[in-house]
Amino acid sequence: MYKAFFGLSGPPFRITPDTSFFYSGGERDALVNAIAYSIAHGDGIIKVVGEVGSGKTMLSRMLASQLPDNTRLVYLLNPSLQASDLIYAIGRDLGIELDSACSKTDALQSVQNKLLDMHANNQRAVVFIDEAQCMPLATLEELRLLSNLETETDKLLQLVLFGQPELDVHLANTSVRQIKERIIHSFYLKPFTRAEVGEYLLFRLHKAGYNGPPLFSAQALRLLTRYSSGLPRKLTILADKSLLAAFAMQSKRVEGSHVRLAAKDCGHSTWALSKQSIAIMGIVLIAFVFAISFYNSGFVNLEQGTYDVRASLIPVSVDPSSQANIDGADTNLDGSLDTGLNSPLVPSHIFIKDAVPEVGVKAEVITIKALTDKTNLWVKASNGAIYTIQILTANADDDKFLEHFFIRVAKDIGINELYLHPVMVDDKSFFAVTLGGFLSLDQASSYLRSLPAFVQRYQPYIKNIKSFKSLD
Repeated sequence: MYKAFFGLSGPPFRITPDTSFFYSGGERDALVNAIAYSIAHGDGIIKVVGEVGSGKTMLSRMLASQLPDNTRLVYLLNPSLQASDLIYAIGRDLGIELDSACSKTDALQSVQNKLLDMHANNQRAVVFIDEAQCMPLATLEELRLLSNLETETDKLLQLVLFGQPELDVHLANTSVRQIKERIIHSFYLKPFTRAEVGEYLLFRLHKAGYNGPPLFSAQALRLLTRYSSGLPRKLTILADKSLLAAFAMQSKRVEGSHVRLAAKDCGHSTWALSKQSIAIMGIVLIAFVFAISFYNSGFVNLEQGTYDVRASLIPVSVDPSSQANIDGADTNLDGSLDTGLNSPLVPSHIFIKDAVPEVGVKAEVITIKALTDKTNLWVKASNGAIYTIQILTANADDDKFLEHFFIRVAKDIGINELYLHPVMVDDKSFFAVTLGGFLSLDQASSYLRSLPAFVQRYQPYIKNIKSFKSLD
């Protein structure tokens, strides 16, 4: 639609994995070379981890195109195969006729014979397993049998696992520790930096025939980086819609306003502020400054006594009529949620330090934005921490559920170590809620086991902090 307007010969921002649009920056080319080298040397199982939309499919297609001619590639697109079906799926892709009457032992022997024949003819077999984080633990363990197929000097079958960070969590399970020990190389597909976002967009524009001046303004690039979190798929979709918005306004340059429209169309919250919101934030800021002046001393003196306010943050924006009794929280006789606070309702997304009934409130007021800013700083610093515990993914627009959930967290755990990560899943805005930072997998596992039952219901899992490292 906008090709002629911008002087393009083709669409620059299609999301299909066209290898002619493979961007070699952002360490992508180095990863392809490193994985290809590992495959060529038969180094054992290889693992490639990246967030949703980080470019794993494009990377695998590019890698497949660079494998030597003597390589037979098996691509497993259905990782949810049962363990008993795995060997049959691989055997059939290798051209072996396996009927339903063939036992698993016979099937494994047939595959081994086929691989030995290929090895004798200087041929290699490589299996790409996409979305490996969806593979059942029993099927992961089954891979161990395949990794044992070898001669005295060479592996007969090379396995490459492509998956989201949850794959690392599955591999940490003791039931699959033997397969984990066979992973020789682990690669991480990082999000783009702001500079790489600009290079990526320019590369794709040039591939589509664009030869004019910079098409995206500096502000547009900053917003594209923020809204996409540096992930290629989201970036590609946002860039396409931003061009369409600029075309609709007959602008030859993509500005920040066009990106905001694109983000809104994708369902991303752009934190637009109304006059009422600005007024509320002004009141919040005054309250925050007032509270900080008292907090440094650690206590506030009130008419009826002295109270320690160094407590966990507790959300108090609660509508008693909404979603009462979430996760078994304490309720009043009328069914409304008992927050333990007598303070009046305050605007949404405001959290307050411990309240003092009837007398007054010693408050440190924090907005959701302040909490996410704190989280961003923590993620960037990380202080040597490698792992965190993801306890929940919630719709960013579900204010009441978040408030109720945080009340329960504050009551049973405390939220000094609670972090809030804005994420996009299928072009929808969510908050990933995590707890703590840990130097080792053992520490994270121990803490995970200690979490109360109401958190365990959400099936929390260990996550690498690197997966949250997005750029300004």
